Amino acid sequence: MTRWPAKAVGGTRNRPGRRAAAGSDDAVALAADLSAVGVVGGLTPYLAVELVATYGPEPVAGALGGVLAAGAGGQRLADALDAEAARNPALAPLLAILAASERSGAPVGPALRRLAASTRARARRRALARARTVPVRLLFPLVFLVLPAFLMLTVAPVVLAALSR
Repeated sequence: MTRWPAKAVGGTRNRPGRRAAAGSDDAVALAADLSAVGVVGGLTPYLAVELVATYGPEPVAGALGGVLAAGAGGQRLADALDAEAARNPALAPLLAILAASERSGAPVGPALRRLAASTRARARRRALARARTVPVRLLFPLVFLVLPAFLMLTVAPVVLAALSR
């Protein structure tokens, strides 16, 4: 299997924070789905973290690789997940769900699916808000570039022909 790339959402004119937030939302949603599939398939939370660290999207995989390294160093998985959640607030909901599952042994498949759905919904709302600003951003080129060019190509020849008679 290959590692899923983090999807860059938005154009080049977006602020870096917006693009990073949208990309992290996509990465968290994909990681939540991947870990939900693993947990529902019978993996322990540790193996689900290992699965996402190996095959998940890059921002999440790197963070969970650090969690696995801390676990290999003797730290409990739940404590390593909590420490990473404190360092990386974008991943905090995913890591909190996995840490709760590690501590209590509760099934977390439905919670992970809800997290993925809510994260995707938030990214969709952000994209729709950006799409609503497109007409305003297109107003300047339309008024100052397209409309004068239209007048020069259609109206000016008619006026010049009428004046030359």
